[in-house]
Amino acid sequence: MENDDETERKTLELVESIYRIALEPHTYDSFMGRWDAFVQDRLSALDLLRSEAGTMETSEIATHFEIAERLLEQTRTVGEAQAPAPETKTASGPDPQFLIDSSGVVVWSNAAAARTFQLKRTTRFDDLGLPDRYHTALAQRVAALGTEAEHGDPPLIFQMPAVAASDGLVVGDMVHLQAQRLHEKLGSDLLLVGPLVAHWPPSMPGLLMKTYGLSQSECEICELLSRAHRPKDVASYRKSSIATVRTQIKSLLVKTGCGSQTELVRLLHLLMRVAENHGPSRPAAPISQGKMTTILLDSGILMPVEVHGPANGKPVIFLHGMLDGANLTLQLRETLALRGFRFICPTRPWFGDAEPDYGPMDTAPARIGTDLREMCEKLGIRNAIVLGHMAGSVYAFASAAKAPEHIDAIVSVSGGVPIVSRSQFADMSHRQRIVAYTARYTPSLLPFVVRAGINQINSGGTERFMQSLYADAPIDMQVLADPEVSRIVLEGYKFATRQGHSAFEIDSYQVVRDWSHLVAGSDVPVKLIHGAHDPVVSAKSVRDFARHLGNRASLEIFEDAGQLLLHQFPERVLDALAEVSP
Repeated sequence: MENDDETERKTLELVESIYRIALEPHTYDSFMGRWDAFVQDRLSALDLLRSEAGTMETSEIATHFEIAERLLEQTRTVGEAQAPAPETKTASGPDPQFLIDSSGVVVWSNAAAARTFQLKRTTRFDDLGLPDRYHTALAQRVAALGTEAEHGDPPLIFQMPAVAASDGLVVGDMVHLQAQRLHEKLGSDLLLVGPLVAHWPPSMPGLLMKTYGLSQSECEICELLSRAHRPKDVASYRKSSIATVRTQIKSLLVKTGCGSQTELVRLLHLLMRVAENHGPSRPAAPISQGKMTTILLDSGILMPVEVHGPANGKPVIFLHGMLDGANLTLQLRETLALRGFRFICPTRPWFGDAEPDYGPMDTAPARIGTDLREMCEKLGIRNAIVLGHMAGSVYAFASAAKAPEHIDAIVSVSGGVPIVSRSQFADMSHRQRIVAYTARYTPSLLPFVVRAGINQINSGGTERFMQSLYADAPIDMQVLADPEVSRIVLEGYKFATRQGHSAFEIDSYQVVRDWSHLVAGSDVPVKLIHGAHDPVVSAKSVRDFARHLGNRASLEIFEDAGQLLLHQFPERVLDALAEVSP
């Protein structure tokens, strides 16, 4: 049993990580580890929650999540968070950041700010040693936190002396900072104080590589130099010697034709304006593999539909999952014609370029089922098989219930099953389990956890995010070694997050609940195809689900597969479809 001091220490570390992930996307893995430990402790303390349907009390940290979510919403206009930090950045980060509340108290600071300015949780802004004119300006901003914010209020730029040597600074060095108001719906607003840095557009590395032939490493050094970091700061960031960094800067001067580091920084800032004005404003949609069409539903909503395979093939309605799309391997696409199947792949709301659905989250599957029935009517689809891939299985059962005249069978591939016991979470991989626990027991905190993950993806951490998901799934990691599969999976993540976090949030909510009522909504045959090494839904849970379905279901467990079996063994999936096809 932990003592109170140990519990308080862990809680403070979690709070620190909550704020940091909102401002430093590359620390997502660290945050998830601490959040997992916090949840596990609460589950144990509550004697397994006593009620499986209950929610977990997290009031002591809920406010911190709420504040951090405001940070996520506003990081595109505040300081360093405008651009992701290089992957070589240290865990604490060299740039100080802290929050001041309406009473003038520093309510949070990252490790860099705590070291450089000797901040504590009881420190007041009056104690920061600011020159008089900056102190007066900051006092006015603090006083204004209790009033209605003016539209377009610019950040306050000021200097603050370092009171301890850290991160290349000596005592007395003036640190350039900016303070910007953050709106906090649970209480009064806050001031976020952070580094005064330039916006590094996502398209900058590509521009530098194409124009000057710079390497990825050299682009990272340019980003640091553009933020007014000195060679010794860059060396500290990159864990290399100052001599090495000076040599690299000399190489940059030669490649760019600049005569000095000052001239190089000036050039970088000019190029940043070019990249910002002409770079892509949103991730480009992946190139479609199949024939695209759009269905106008009676509700006025447009549903994008991608079709693969021959026009006269047996119709299979393919419902994508939470973090995948309708991209299929070349082998599967080429085999569709040989096997006589036509895959009809609708895009669900909030995914890709599909329109949003603002209806209640708990009834989303029923609305999807209604939309698919209308799709079938408009496309003249009858006697179809509905294939639910991963989280798409929830919607496959909902569709069979809503469109019995159009759907003859359900095939669930690596699919979810109704969660009827907390023990089903135990077999999930670490990353999947903590998201599942959050969705089930602290649903009000799910948006932040999801958005933080999306922030990591959007900040260039897609591969790290993918590796974290499959860290406990060696077979799936082997499948991902195939460049085609890796590309499909990465494009699937971009497809799921193109409009933000809503798609991921809705599906996370659905897959961790008991959706047996959707299963009972139809009596069509069900084929369950699952990998024995699936890191999300255990083979045991699928076997229990098959037993619950009785004679209605048939089950096939692939002993040599994980979650990515559709990409690993497409022929076997088509074999299963043939078995249920009349």
